[in-house]
Amino acid sequence: MKPDAYIPFYGNDFFQAMKGHEDMVIVAYLKAIWHYWNHCNAKGLADNSEYLRKVCEVDKAHWESTCAILFDNDKFFTLGEDGMWHQTRAAREWSTALERYQIACAKGKAGALKRWGKRPPRRKSK
Repeated sequence: MKPDAYIPFYGNDFFQAMKGHEDMVIVAYLKAIWHYWNHCNAKGLADNSEYLRKVCEVDKAHWESTCAILFDNDKFFTLGEDGMWHQTRAAREWSTALERYQIACAKGKAGALKRWGKRPPRRKSK
């Protein structure tokens, strides 16, 4: 399983952070975090309003207010020195997931080496 195959979800923390916001904002935030994790591997979302709007799937009429909440440079997404928007907790969780993935891969290779006395054949890349 790749490290981006799942994202840990801390429901209590998520809903506490989103308390008082409209459902549209809550769903937009969830979509932004998922995209940040699954497509960007926690490397950041581009600082481009139209791109962010499409990631969040918010209509143009509601985007300005939604964007001001989610890309607030404080509680939700922060603009990094690299010019990309980051979600601090998701970035930490990504690092943890990547470490666990690398450990699992090393254990798998060691197990295959022990069992068959050689490295398993390489898979063809797509």
